[in-house]
Amino acid sequence: MRPIKLKIKGLNSFIEEQTIDFEKLTDRGLFGIFGPTGSGKSTVLDGITLALYGDVSRKSSNYINTNCDRLNVSFEFQISGAETKRYLVNREFKRDKKSGNPVSGKCKIVDITNGEEVLADKVKTVTDKCKEVIGLSLEDFTRTVVLPQGKFSEFLKLEGKPRREMLERLFNLGEYGDKLSSKLSKQITKERTENSVLLGQLMGYEDISEEKKREKEEELNISIGNLEKANEELKAIEKSFKENTELWNMQLEVKDYKTKESKLIEKADEINLFKDKVKAAEAANKVNPYIISYEETLKNINFTEKELSELKVKCEELKEKKAKFEEEWNKARINKDSKLPEYKVQEEKIKEAIKDKKALIDLENEIKEINKRADELLKKYGFNQLNKSPEKTILKMLWEQLSDTMVLILIGASILSIFSKHLTSSWPLTAT
Repeated sequence: MRPIKLKIKGLNSFIEEQTIDFEKLTDRGLFGIFGPTGSGKSTVLDGITLALYGDVSRKSSNYINTNCDRLNVSFEFQISGAETKRYLVNREFKRDKKSGNPVSGKCKIVDITNGEEVLADKVKTVTDKCKEVIGLSLEDFTRTVVLPQGKFSEFLKLEGKPRREMLERLFNLGEYGDKLSSKLSKQITKERTENSVLLGQLMGYEDISEEKKREKEEELNISIGNLEKANEELKAIEKSFKENTELWNMQLEVKDYKTKESKLIEKADEINLFKDKVKAAEAANKVNPYIISYEETLKNINFTEKELSELKVKCEELKEKKAKFEEEWNKARINKDSKLPEYKVQEEKIKEAIKDKKALIDLENEIKEINKRADELLKKYGFNQLNKSPEKTILKMLWEQLSDTMVLILIGASILSIFSKHLTSSWPLTAT
């Protein structure tokens, strides 16, 4: 671990914030901290342990300055190994109002190698993270890195198990210390157990000799011969068993068939009855199409009778309608015979009226032509000029007569038109 920067405020004799830049101090190599007693030399080391482990090596609980209610410490350090990393630890302590002892407040450890990454922000987790990063506990740290006053001789005199455990933690030799011892102890116990088992098994062969070995071999040969004979007998027995098994199965089948036969004999009457029923069913099945056809024919007959009755009803209705139409036709024929001469006389009158109407139309056309010519003459000579001319009396008389004639013709044409309309509305026959 290499210290980079330490900030302390409210710790022992440091009321105001003090910053110690270790990089500047180590520019020329080694440096020393000198001063009279009580000037704060050990406080610098307390600040480092307080930042890393939340406690001081001197096990004092009165390290907050009496003029301060809180203590702040910030420590930046570097760990060099396969990869160089920098960390920053911040801790805050407050004085408990009742007991006056320091109480941990806000704290965190931040990886500032590349940016800022908060690794832990709780009291215990920050302490555990510092132990993990540095690889030392507070006791090991104060024995190897920071040696408080009066502790150097303790470090030199440390021996036995405490010295070995500290060196294991200091140089990360746990794999070769207690862990290796534990592993070896387990393996030794296992080997001893297996050895005991083997010794127990060997105890059963204490009376073994060459003579007994030969006897056992002879017994083995005899047993092998017996085994071969037994195998041959077993094969013969298996062959016989297989043949007998087939015979036994056949006997069982025969017995089963005989049982079935006896049951069928017992049911002979019932079977014959079923046979009769089957024959009857077969005969009925042959007749069934004819029965179905007969039923269909009956249905068709019933349907045809129903249709016939409906047709009879319709026929009666048609007869009634026919009689009614014949009666109306006879009335119309009688009416025609009685009124036909009258209609013929009216037809002749209408034809004459049509001829007269055509003549009137021709007269109207002539009158229109005469009026047109008269208008042209009046326009050509003027009415005043007629009054002044010598032929005034003759023209005036002709004009008056012509006017009277035209009036009479128009009146006659109107009367004829009215008469023709009356005839057309009362007798709707078309003249040919």
